[in-house]
Amino acid sequence: MTLKELAHAAHRYLQAQAGCDLRRSHVYELLAAALGYNSWAAFHSDSLLADAGVGAIPEGALPRIFGRARQLEYAQPAAVLMARALVEQANQWQLGAVRWRDLDLLLRPTRVGKGVEDDDDDWGTEPGPPVIATTFLTQERLLTSPLLLDSLARATAHEARAHHVLAALHRCAKPNPYLYEESRKGRVLTTSEQRWVDEYLRLEPRYRSYEQHLKAAAEGGVRAAALEYGLVFERPEFITLAERLEGDVDAFQMARSATTPQARSLWLRKAAEAGSWPALEQLADEGDSWAEERVAVRADAYWLRSAAQRALGYDDVFRAWTWQYVALARGDDLTRSTLAARHAEGAHAGQFYDSDFGGPLYVDGNEGLVLPELSRAEHKAAKAKARDILRL
Repeated sequence: MTLKELAHAAHRYLQAQAGCDLRRSHVYELLAAALGYNSWAAFHSDSLLADAGVGAIPEGALPRIFGRARQLEYAQPAAVLMARALVEQANQWQLGAVRWRDLDLLLRPTRVGKGVEDDDDDWGTEPGPPVIATTFLTQERLLTSPLLLDSLARATAHEARAHHVLAALHRCAKPNPYLYEESRKGRVLTTSEQRWVDEYLRLEPRYRSYEQHLKAAAEGGVRAAALEYGLVFERPEFITLAERLEGDVDAFQMARSATTPQARSLWLRKAAEAGSWPALEQLADEGDSWAEERVAVRADAYWLRSAAQRALGYDDVFRAWTWQYVALARGDDLTRSTLAARHAEGAHAGQFYDSDFGGPLYVDGNEGLVLPELSRAEHKAAKAKARDILRL
């Protein structure tokens, strides 16, 4: 059902039940009242109409519709009949509302695409099931509402975000056409192969809708859509577009896709400030002092040794001693050698080398760091800095 069809059917039914003339625009006003809004304009800016049980009508719809009908200057008997008729129709059509903000959870790509390393901050290779936390509606559930899809399609005329939501609803991995093309060449398919073809025929138009709406959203100025389109469909010019646009975007993905080292550093910092641990680690490993101090709170002795070595490479003896004092507070000593001989093979492989058993060996561990001396005042300052870092 489309919004136009809904309005036409409701108008005809309410007019017949109330026995009076009813303006078409008033149908929308009464629908908004049923859904808990003071006007259609207020509803339209906040929510979308849905059917098939997607969304819900809040309790108390009958008195709200009656009150709105009276505000629109319908007589009390007609207003009562309109309210009853609209509640009846709403229940029959399983009408409800889905708020724009509740759809935001769908907008972050969830494990789809190609050619991108799969981790917590990436698009991977398989479709995932985004869920709207406030209503427990899944991507697949939302797709069952023709009215919601029509409402979104109508909204695309003036809102690029509607394209973005439609792209998110249709988001899926690219289906493989191989068996379908083989069947068209005359290959006789097994039962399981035919199921693969059926799945391809189901997903292929969905994938095309995903691509079309995502591109339209990107061209309409939605930054996150531009980034996703550039990555998933391998269009680097859209990644460049995402760098120029404004708006919310996955900062870590922007860093990984950045077209210049300067842009990469900028986006890594934004991602780290937003709470991305991988971004923070990358910045720290590159010697960013702000990131180093935040990683050090959770770092092990190996990382602290690397940070101290990096500081020594920059002739920053004070910072190297700072990491030593952080390590000492954790029970480690970066100046102590951890070199040890271990068995290279056999039943004792990996264990400390014992000459009674003999055989090949290898040396494991690290040499202790040689830290140049500091003045007493500098040692005191390094200890204070270490305490500050451990309190972060």
